[in-house]
Amino acid sequence: MRRLIAVICAVAIVIPASSYAEKYAGEFMAMGGGARAMGMGGTFLAIADDATATFWNPAGIAYISSMYGSPNNWEMNLMHSERFGDLIDYNYFSAIFPLEPGKSGWGITAIHMGIDDIRIIPLESGMIGGDGANLNDRYERELGEYLNFNYEDFPLESVNDIAVFLSYAQIMDFGSFGASVKLIRNDQVTGVSSLGIGFDVGFLKRDLYRDLLLGVKLQDATGTYINWSTGKKEYIYPALKLGAAYPLQLKQMNSRLVLAVDADFRYENRKSVSQFWIGRASADFHLGAELIIREVVALRGGLDMGRPTAGAGFILREFGPWNVSLGIDYALLVHDVFDATHRVSLTLAH
Repeated sequence: MRRLIAVICAVAIVIPASSYAEKYAGEFMAMGGGARAMGMGGTFLAIADDATATFWNPAGIAYISSMYGSPNNWEMNLMHSERFGDLIDYNYFSAIFPLEPGKSGWGITAIHMGIDDIRIIPLESGMIGGDGANLNDRYERELGEYLNFNYEDFPLESVNDIAVFLSYAQIMDFGSFGASVKLIRNDQVTGVSSLGIGFDVGFLKRDLYRDLLLGVKLQDATGTYINWSTGKKEYIYPALKLGAAYPLQLKQMNSRLVLAVDADFRYENRKSVSQFWIGRASADFHLGAELIIREVVALRGGLDMGRPTAGAGFILREFGPWNVSLGIDYALLVHDVFDATHRVSLTLAH
């Protein structure tokens, strides 16, 4: 444990000295995976006990055992959400498989974010009519200008961001370690695209003190480089994420209450978009709780960077002719400016 603390301190000191990074590069990967975790405000770093561990903390893959099944299981999660009304489609898939049950496992994750029906209209001479049309390239209706073209004559294009994670985890005497390699692909309008690669490493310790769980994740551990077809290069700084969770057994209710907190530390000069910042360093916090009733129904709530979340789910065991466990989860994220975001995910385990 002393070595772990020393590594965390060293990372916190070294990261600010790294080379300049592009803010918000690869930000689509930060939208989360699985409605269960999102209903808890995104506090899943120290829990990481289902298929979404590939996203939140790869070290959790080695345990695999979750509310959905046993350590001998394979497990998969699919999630769909629409943000800001139906403007942005976000799709998530992850699956985990045991290698040596209760000791090691591997997993895969795929993330897709897309925006469709973007009409691309290149500005050409004569497209804006009116007396002041030649003064600048802006359309100013209040000056009597008008559009001298039919916008339906121009094609519709789409933007797609895709990431694929391949993860592995191993339980050791002092905890579980995991790592993920990430491949990132961006396809923008007008044929512009990019390709990137990065790595995440995670640590998970259960029963650290009584039933206390501790999770640590160094996201983009070596920095993630994204190369664009235009020649531009982006670099994603490493981010340090810490989490803790504590389960409380409510025997009279035959239920379990899990309380969790996560903290994200970045060095990208985010300032006002983060909850706290000093210079280039910033911190965001997540609080969450999950009440699991008779291992069948779950109620969730939390704060995701100060924004309230809520969720619920239920489990059907030995469902269908395949005898799988089926979990359906819903999460709501309330935003103070944009429309609320709804997330629905499906979990299968066998």
